[in-house]
Amino acid sequence: MQSQTTQPERHKPYTGQAVVEGILQINQYCSARRILKMSTDTVELKIIGAAIECIEEFGLKGATNRRIAVKAGVNLAAINYYFRSKENLIERVMETTLNNAFDWEDVQALPGNTAKERCIAIFEDLLKGGCNYPGITRAHFYELTTDGNYDSLIVKRYSVFIKNLSDDLFQRGTALSREQLNLAVSQISYACLMAILTPKLNEQGLGLDFCHPETRHQFVTSLVEKLL
Repeated sequence: MQSQTTQPERHKPYTGQAVVEGILQINQYCSARRILKMSTDTVELKIIGAAIECIEEFGLKGATNRRIAVKAGVNLAAINYYFRSKENLIERVMETTLNNAFDWEDVQALPGNTAKERCIAIFEDLLKGGCNYPGITRAHFYELTTDGNYDSLIVKRYSVFIKNLSDDLFQRGTALSREQLNLAVSQISYACLMAILTPKLNEQGLGLDFCHPETRHQFVTSLVEKLL
């Protein structure tokens, strides 16, 4: 049961620069300059930040070029100049945020020595990111869940990430065979991905909100302890 005194975490106010800095810190060890490879005061970054802000506020379909331009403080011509189209801009946003969320170099900086400790830390971190930025999270999974596109960017990034995770856990030592470990990691990831996409699904029926840090920790820890 979740603590009555623990409050759910809130994401940052929807200001363009704050959002782009926040999304680049879903993993707190991430470097914004390394991810974007550009100065943080460029027009291009302002547009990316505004696009992230609009996706969070209005959803993927509601993030129009006009809304993005207004939030970025630029005209429509600037978006066309830097990105040519909304599709190219959204693709850039998805690449940037996915590279951050599933960046294995950043994952390696998370705490945990044993396989269980590492697995708990990693999935707690991913679930926290889903709670902090639900709009971007839903946008990442849009092609997969709506169109069944298994060639989408999320599938490609996730596939590399989950293989790296299984390799890492196996090297740290476990009583499971490699085949058993892969199955366990798959079970944990499926459960956590559902929680990432719908963290408040069981709030009304069971009183569980995975945006509460304590509840989130108990959920992930219980999964890992049972399966690894």
